[in-house]
Amino acid sequence: MPVYSILGPLEVRVGGVLVEVARPRRRAVLTYLLLHANDRVDVEQLIDALWAEGTPRTARAQIHTAVSALKAALPEELRTGLVSEATGYRLWVGAEDLDLAVFRQRLASARGCPGIGAESEQARRALRSALALWRGPALAGVDAPFVEPARARLEEERFSAYEALADGEMAAGRHAELIPLLTGLLNEYPARESIVRRLALSLYRAGRKTDALAVVRRLRVLLAKEYGLDPEKGIVDLENAMLRGDLALDAREVGSEGRSEGRSEGVRSEGRPDADLRAGAAVASEVAAPEAATGGEKSAPPSPAPPRQAAPLQPTWPRPAQLPPPTAGFVGRDHELTRLARLLTSESDAPRAAAVTGPAGVGKTSLALIWAHEHAGAFPDGQLFVDLHGYDHSEAESPEGVLERFLLALGIPGHQIPPGLPKREDLFRSAMAERRMLLVLDNARDYRQISPLLPGSAHTRTLITSRIRLGSLVADTGALPVPLDVLPLEESVEVLTRIVGAESVAAAPQSARDLARLCGGLPLALRISAVRLLEEPAAGLTGLATELSPEADRLHGLGLLDGGHTVSHALENSCRRLTAAQIRLFRLLCLHPGDSVGAAAAQAMVDQGDLRFTAHVEVRHLLRVLETVHLVDRTAADRYRMHDLVRLYGRGLSGLDDADQTQDSLALQRLLDWYINVAQAAHRVLAPAMPALPMDVRHSLTDNPTPFPDESAALDWFDQEAANLIALTKSAAEHGDHRGVWQLAIALGAYLSRRHRVDALVQTQALGEQAALAEAHHAAAAALANNLGIAHAMRRDPEAAQQPFERAVAAYRDLGDRQRAAQISANLGSLRYDLGMPHEAAAAHSAAIETLREFGDSPALSAVLANLGLTVGDLGRHEQARDLFREAIGVAEACGSDYRAGYARSQLAWTLLRLGEADEGLELSRETLAYALTIGDPLLAGRMHDQIGIAQAMRGAWDEARAAWEEAVATLTGIGSSEADVVRARLRGEPDALPAVGADGKPNVAALPSR
Repeated sequence: MPVYSILGPLEVRVGGVLVEVARPRRRAVLTYLLLHANDRVDVEQLIDALWAEGTPRTARAQIHTAVSALKAALPEELRTGLVSEATGYRLWVGAEDLDLAVFRQRLASARGCPGIGAESEQARRALRSALALWRGPALAGVDAPFVEPARARLEEERFSAYEALADGEMAAGRHAELIPLLTGLLNEYPARESIVRRLALSLYRAGRKTDALAVVRRLRVLLAKEYGLDPEKGIVDLENAMLRGDLALDAREVGSEGRSEGRSEGVRSEGRPDADLRAGAAVASEVAAPEAATGGEKSAPPSPAPPRQAAPLQPTWPRPAQLPPPTAGFVGRDHELTRLARLLTSESDAPRAAAVTGPAGVGKTSLALIWAHEHAGAFPDGQLFVDLHGYDHSEAESPEGVLERFLLALGIPGHQIPPGLPKREDLFRSAMAERRMLLVLDNARDYRQISPLLPGSAHTRTLITSRIRLGSLVADTGALPVPLDVLPLEESVEVLTRIVGAESVAAAPQSARDLARLCGGLPLALRISAVRLLEEPAAGLTGLATELSPEADRLHGLGLLDGGHTVSHALENSCRRLTAAQIRLFRLLCLHPGDSVGAAAAQAMVDQGDLRFTAHVEVRHLLRVLETVHLVDRTAADRYRMHDLVRLYGRGLSGLDDADQTQDSLALQRLLDWYINVAQAAHRVLAPAMPALPMDVRHSLTDNPTPFPDESAALDWFDQEAANLIALTKSAAEHGDHRGVWQLAIALGAYLSRRHRVDALVQTQALGEQAALAEAHHAAAAALANNLGIAHAMRRDPEAAQQPFERAVAAYRDLGDRQRAAQISANLGSLRYDLGMPHEAAAAHSAAIETLREFGDSPALSAVLANLGLTVGDLGRHEQARDLFREAIGVAEACGSDYRAGYARSQLAWTLLRLGEADEGLELSRETLAYALTIGDPLLAGRMHDQIGIAQAMRGAWDEARAAWEEAVATLTGIGSSEADVVRARLRGEPDALPAVGADGKPNVAALPSR
C-alpha cells in the first residue's frame, strides 16, 4: 500500500495506520510537494501555488511554519524525507510510496505488454490494477489555487487509461462486459465523443443496435444545445454505418472507427511522451498548475535520503511581486512599448528609469503595467509598486511612508526601520544595492515626491507615471521620457470593438469612427461610451454618436487635460446613465478615505439595516457595473480601488444638497461602525487577555459577530485592511470624530505590534489617546498610553516610552485600578531592563508582582513573573529564574492563557540549558516547538529550533544540532528576524556562539546571551 495517496482524498498511512495532516494550509503544502515529489520546490513557487493573488506579507513565514509543522507531524521514517534546501524544500518519495507514481508505473507496464488483444490479458490486468488506485476525485479535500488545474490533468490521465482498457477489452471481443464501464464513463463525461464511439460500437456488436443509435443521437442533441456543434466526422460515419448494417462493424478489431484521429496507441496519455510513463517516475511536471510549471532541479530519489550539507544555509531574499493586474483590453502603444524596451539594454549609457507622462485618463498606468508584467522575468528579485496619489493632495503618499512599505516588503523588520526620511533613504538604497528589481511609481505629483524613492543600484529599473512632464527627473538622472498621447483613430475604434463586440462595430463602421473621434482618443472616454452602448443597446453606435455630436459640453468633457479641458463631463455623462443605486454607490465609494475598499465595507455605506461581514450579491453586482465603466478597478476578489481623478470627480457630486449631505454623513458613520465592529472582533482574537472596552457604535454586526475562527484569519484580514484602518483613523481625527478614533486605535494596537509596524503604531495610538481624553474616556486613554509606550520601546526610544507609561500608570491609579497600574509599572521595569539596568528592572517587577498577587492568577501576573525570571537570569541567579518561570507557567495554565504559558515554557527551557540540564531543556524545547507550530508563531518556532540545536550540541549530537539550526535559520529568515544571524554563527562554528566547556569539563551555555 502506498504511503502517500492523492488519487482521491489526501492520505498518509504508515503500516496501514492513518497519519493525520491537520489544517488546510499544511495539507495544501504537502499535496504540492507530492505533485513535485523528488524535485526541489522553491519557496516562491509554493507562494504562487498557494496564493494566486492577494499574497499576504507573511506568506513566506506561513510556508516555513507549515513545513515545520508537517515535519513535526510526520513519523520519523517519513520526516527525514522532507528536507530544506537553499531556496526551498524537497520531499523524497520512493517509487512505491506514492499512489500516482504507482499508477504511472502500472500504465507503463501495460504499455510494455506485447499488444492489447485477446492474448494480452496481462496488459488489461495492469490497467485495471492502475485504475483501482483511484478512490475518488484526485486531490479531494485540498483547497488552493493550484488544485483545480492539477486535478484536471490527473483526471485526463485517468480517462486515457480507461480508454486504453476499453480498446483492449474490445479487441478481446468483450463488448457486452464493457458496456457498464463505458456507460458509467459517459455519465461522467457526457460530451466525450471518444466514449460515445466506443459505447455505440460495443452496443452494436452486443446486438443492441437501437441502443447504440440512441447513444449517438443523445450526443448530437447535447452538442447542439450546449455548444452549437455537430458530432465529429467519425461519429457521423459510425452512425451511418450502423444504419446501413455495415458488415465491417462486426470486426473484432477496434480499427480506425474505434479511435479518433491522432489518438496515441496503447495506454499512453493523449499528448504525453512515452518517457512520462517510465517505471519509477514520480510526478511529471504536466500535473502542476500552469503558474507553477517551471519547477525546480530534478533528481532521482536517493535511498536512503541524502545527508544534510555541512555549509550553513544562506538567507533567502524576499521577492515582492506587487504589480496589480494589467488592464484588460489594452490596445496599441507599440512605439511606447518599444521605447520602454531600452530599459532592458546592457549598454553602459542605458537609462535606469523611464517617465511615462500624459493627461489624466490617457492610459499611463495601463501602459506601465502591461510593460512591467511582460518583462517581470527580467527582474528576478521582484517588483515593487505604489500609487502615489499625486493629485489628491489630502491623500498624497509621503516618501517616508512609501519607504516604510518598501522596506517591509524587502524583508526589513519594522523595528529595524529608522524614523526620518534621510535614514530610510539610506537603508532603502543599501537594501536594493545587489538586487535586480523593477519599481513602478504610479501617479507621481512631481520630482520632489519621487526623488527619495529612486534606488542607486545599476541593476534596478524604475518606471514612473505622472500627469506632468518630469523635466527635472530627466535632467538629473537621464531618465527616458515616454510621453503618452491619445490613441489614433483606428486604435480608438479597436477599443470600442473589444468592449462592445466586433459584430456591433461591423454593423455600423462609420458611426464607430464618428464616436471614436468624439471621444478624442482618450481611453477613459472610449470605455465610458462603450459601456453606455452595452447598457443602452437600443440606441446603438449611430444613436450615441448623434447624441454626442451637437453637445459642446460633452465634447468639452471628452477633451484633454493638457488642452485646458477635463474628463469630468465625460464622467458626468456616464454617471447619468447609471441607475440611482449605482450612482449612489459610486458617490459614497468616493468618500471612503482608504486606498481600496472591500465589498462588505461598500455595502455598509449603502445599506440601511444592520451591518454584515459579507456583502449581498446585489452590492457585488453594483460594483461589477462600476468596474465595467472603469469607475473602479478590481484588485482582488471582492476588493476595488479607484483612481484619484475619478474619486475627486465623485466627491464633487457629493453634498449637492442637504439631503445628500445627510446621506453622506450617515454612510460614513455606518462605514466607521463597520470597521470598528470587524476590527474589534479581529483584535479580540489576537489579544483575548486584554481588557475589552465596550464598543460605542450605532450599528452592530449581525450576520457573523465573530467572523474570525483563529489568529491566522484575523491577521489576514488586518493585513488586507490595515491601510484603510489607519487612513480612517486619521480622517476621523481630522473631522473630530473622537469616538471612532480611539476605538480604531485600540483595535489596531495588537496587530501593529505583532507586525512591527512601529510608525503606524505610534501615530494611531497617539491619536487615539488624544481622542479618548477629549471624550473623557480615561480607561481607553490609559490603555492607549500604554500601547504608545510599547511602541516607543520597540523603537528603542526609552525617553519617549517612559512618559506614556507614566501617564498610563497615573490614569489607572486615578481610576482606582491598582491591577492595571501594576501591569504598566511592570512595563516600566521592562524598559529599565532594555536600558541595561537589571537591578532596577528586578525591583519594579517584584513590586508589580506583589500587587498583582492580590488579584489572583492572571495572564498579566504570568507575564511579569516571566519578565522577572528573565531579569534575574541575566544577573546569574538561574535557580531563582527557573522557579519564577515554573510559577509563571502554573499561573498561565490556571487562567487558561496558553499563549503566556507557551512563552514561559520557552524561557524555562533556556534556563534549564543554562543550568546544564540538557535533557530536560531539550524535551521542554520540543514541547514548546510543537505548541508554536500549532498556533503558527514562527518567531517562537525559530527560537525553539535554535534551543533544540543548542541542547543537542550540549549532548554531543552535532548532526542533530546542525539539522535543528538549519530549521531555525529557515524559519527566522522567513520572517526577517535578525536572530537568524546568531544561528548562522552557530552553523559556522564560531566559538562565541556555541556552548563552552566549563571547569567541570561539561558543556554549558551560561555565557550565551539571553533572548
